[in-house]
Amino acid sequence: MFDKLFKKSSDFTIKEIDHVNRVVIVEDKELGLEVKLAWGNKELKSAEIVDTYELRFHYLDGSNRVVKILN
Repeated sequence: MFDKLFKKSSDFTIKEIDHVNRVVIVEDKELGLEVKLAWGNKELKSAEIVDTYELRFHYLDGSNRVVKILN
C-alpha cells in the first residue's frame, strides 16, 4: 500500500564503488542488469542515485556531476 503512495525514485541500487577502476556499479535486481559508470579523474567522495535513471557523483573538491544510468 505504501509503495503506491511513496514511489521509490529508482529500481537501481549502488552495488559497489570500485576505486581501483574508478567506477560505480549499479544494479537493477528485477531486470538482472548491472551498469558500470566511470566517475572520471577527480577524487570521488560519494555517489547517490538521485532519480529513476540518474546517478550523482560527489567529489572531494566540492563539485558534483549527474550522469544517466541508461543511455
